[in-house]
Amino acid sequence: MILILVSLITMKSLTALLVLFVCCQSVKIPANFKKCNRKEPKWKECVFEAGIDGLSQMTKSFPELNIPNLNPLEVPEINIEGSGRVSVNQHFNNVKIFGITTVKADKFEFDFDKKTLVLEGTFPELRMPGNYKLDGTILLFPIKGEGTGQTTLINLHVKCVLGYEEVKKKGKTYMKFVKSEVKITPGKIHFNFNNLFNGDKTLGDNINQVLNDNWAVVYEDIEDSYTELVNRIWIRLLNGFFSKVSIEEAFD
Repeated sequence: MILILVSLITMKSLTALLVLFVCCQSVKIPANFKKCNRKEPKWKECVFEAGIDGLSQMTKSFPELNIPNLNPLEVPEINIEGSGRVSVNQHFNNVKIFGITTVKADKFEFDFDKKTLVLEGTFPELRMPGNYKLDGTILLFPIKGEGTGQTTLINLHVKCVLGYEEVKKKGKTYMKFVKSEVKITPGKIHFNFNNLFNGDKTLGDNINQVLNDNWAVVYEDIEDSYTELVNRIWIRLLNGFFSKVSIEEAFD
């Protein structure tokens, strides 16, 4: 269910999560990050390896590069007013996303002529625990409760094509990502909410079962808004990094 609610996360919470500082002076990439030269013969292979190696190190933050800790990625607060088949007033806080750095990558490709970056891969398991408060209906079933819950996404396949513009600052060239297209396909989603209906175990177990039996229908109802959130997160993360690191520093 956190998946459903994250889809409409407030911009205030997202901004608090990914605070980005604009910098006019290029920052050097730390020595433990792999660098690639655009002129080397195996440029694409090098970039792919560098991207995977860099992501695996995001189990801690790098403030000098505007990179938060991605394992877990913390979402402070989420407020949603539902509609349609997911008509629930929803509040979540202290949400943490585990598993981002375990992605099985298929593509990590820059095209400097088209000014695009293509990311594609599968997350074996993303766990998203947090505190919740729900009141409304899902698939015509009433749902109400307050407590802790978790959503688990299994074999989540993501493909993202991002476009950027080049910005010149003090003789250096920086990327500014301005658009992206994302396609997200989960293999399965599992929901678990504790203390639904003031702790009525029978009702709570039944609603959790309804959600798990109908996860594909629930996801279809909120796919567009969730995709929009992922777009915003990718762009903010990349713009945070590339506002600090110039193209010349990253790729020459």
